[in-house]
Formats: sequence, C-alpha cells, structure tokens
Amino acid sequence: MPTENEPAETAPSMATGHKLDAATWADFVTRLRHDCNGAGVKWHHTSEALFTVQTKRIDYGFEPDYAEGLAVHREDCSWFSPEEYWEDCDEEDQAALNARTQQDNECDFLELDTDDQWELLGELDDHTVTGWNKRWEIVNSHFTKDAAEAFIRRKQHDYGEMRVYVESQYYAWEFEAIKEAIIAGTLTYTPKETA
Repeated sequence: MPTENEPAETAPSMATGHKLDAATWADFVTRLRHDCNGAGVKWHHTSEALFTVQTKRIDYGFEPDYAEGLAVHREDCSWFSPEEYWEDCDEEDQAALNARTQQDNECDFLELDTDDQWELLGELDDHTVTGWNKRWEIVNSHFTKDAAEAFIRRKQHDYGEMRVYVESQYYAWEFEAIKEAIIAGTLTYTPKETA
C-alpha cells in the first residue's frame, strides 16, 4: 500500500520495488523506450540517458568573494541570513544584539545594512561567518526517470533536497549496448524454470 508521499501505482513496476516478472519487465521496457527513444527525450535531450538522483550538499569555509552566499555558525547550528539568525534568537539574545548595535550605530540590528549585520555577527563570541557553495552529489542511478523519481519519494526524508539529473552515457558502450538490446527486444525476460 502506498504511503502519502508515494502515489498509488496502476500496475506493479520495478521502479517502485516490485519483483522482476513478465509484467514488470514489459513495463520497464515501455518506460525505457519512452525515456531513451520516445517522447521522454524531449525532457532531457539525450538518448544515451542515465537518470541520476542527486542530493544537495552545502560546503562551508569559502572566502565571501568566491561563495554563493554567507552563513553564520554557532555551535551546531547554521543560518543563511542575518534575519534567519535573528528569528531563532530568544528575546534576551535579541536585546543584547540590539544593545550592541545601538552602542555603535544608534539603530537596532535589523535596521543595519545586510553587510553590516554580517560583520557584527562575525564579531560575536563563538560565532563564525563564512562563505558557502552548493554542490550536487550523486546518490544513485537508474535506467528510467520513473525509477529515479520513485527513489526520491521513498528516500526524501534521509537526504533532504534531491533532484533527478540526466547524465549522458554516450561513451558508456557496455551500458548503451545492453540498453539498446533491451529496447530492440534481443535481450528479453525469460522466466526461471522450476524443477
């Protein structure tokens, strides 16, 4: 039975974890044709597609001029804007921050320019302001887009922000030969004979 994050399937599919049998093989071949030889190619623009699931990672420690943005760290927490930091502060910390700002600038913390807010946060004890950059890390790979999307629905809680990205497998000759054999019908499903 599907969870609230996983829609009901009309038919069993290997993309959603069903066992390999004649029906799930036929479904797989249909989806593979769509994604690599059919209308699905318009979405990703390559017939040599491998559908990778990627998760977003944030790396810290960059100089501000070479970073996508700034973050302030305190203990095990990070905030990506002075406003976000302010919202997480309790009333006592907000009052102390305002008192310090008024002493030097004669205004409240939130009235400062953003650059001045970052500078002030970086001067606080046990606070570090540093640059960050985003990167996408491959979690796994799939033959079809449906399988990649099913994985995201199933594992979103473990990885956070995820996406389906299409890699070109143009020079992955073994992978492409196997995929083409499946699509052409020369590599087929044969049920296991029981004794």
